[in-house]
Amino acid sequence: MIIARLFPLRQLALFAALLLLLPAAAFAQAAPRQDYDPAPAMWRLADADTTIYLFGTFHVLPEGFRWRNPRFDAIVREVDGLVLESSEEDALASLDELGPKMLELADARGATSLRLSPQLRGRWRQMIETSGLPYDAVDRMPLPLAILGFGFEGNETGASSYEFGVETVLAREFAASGRPVESIESHGGVLLSLMRIDDRAILAELEGELSRWSGKQEAGVITGAVTGDMPGAVDWAMEHAWAQGDLDEDFDLGLGRGKVGEAFHRVLLAQRNRAWAQWLHERLDQPGKILVAVGAGHFEGRETLLDFLDQRGLRAQRIN
Repeated sequence: MIIARLFPLRQLALFAALLLLLPAAAFAQAAPRQDYDPAPAMWRLADADTTIYLFGTFHVLPEGFRWRNPRFDAIVREVDGLVLESSEEDALASLDELGPKMLELADARGATSLRLSPQLRGRWRQMIETSGLPYDAVDRMPLPLAILGFGFEGNETGASSYEFGVETVLAREFAASGRPVESIESHGGVLLSLMRIDDRAILAELEGELSRWSGKQEAGVITGAVTGDMPGAVDWAMEHAWAQGDLDEDFDLGLGRGKVGEAFHRVLLAQRNRAWAQWLHERLDQPGKILVAVGAGHFEGRETLLDFLDQRGLRAQRIN
């Protein structure tokens, strides 16, 4: 569920190949009980004539999960518009524009099975089939996207759904009030960056893990993402921590601090956070009040959005 507070993959999933990796959720869970008043982390970045509220989101949530409070609702009423990582409309437009280049890159990389040692190809197929995902689609997909797809596959399960996630709720609310919903980045561009990762280290790690894999669910950085536990009882610990404003100083993507983990950290966190800090810096030149709602993971761990704002001499003040 780490991706659920970091990266709205549903929009990237509009890329045709990735759509094949998204089976419908089929595991019902009771919605979590909450015995606290919610207050997810928020910050205020402002100058003389501009106020930007920064809100760390959870992209998928169970129906009925409480994350709003009177102060947040007052801010929603106060601001002139909403800024998300990307709207579905903007994501579609960027994928239309960059789709041919993506297909070219995917074709040039070739099937993962043909790049593996012959003796490990059977285990690769077994591992994919164990995950319940379509083997041919995964095998053809660039390896970095395949791994991201494995991480996504378990997101919209149980009672959680994008339908109840923060961005979906807010986008619907702002649209109903006639206020604009903007995007802070091109998701097609993020997808291209993922596809351009030098995946030789990922392939080498996959080979090592496949050679050690017993066929069971215990596994390493990559095989663990593929054959992780099927949804069972959910403790909602991350959702509760987020809703109470807790920040994880050790947050990472669950891929470790090796070459694989660092490659994903660079593309999904550091590069985007640096670009967003520049966007926010420039946005301060435009008078008004806006709410910027992006994944909570961008405010946690190392090389956060707040860190890059600090480097620009901009201090976002936490307001809860």
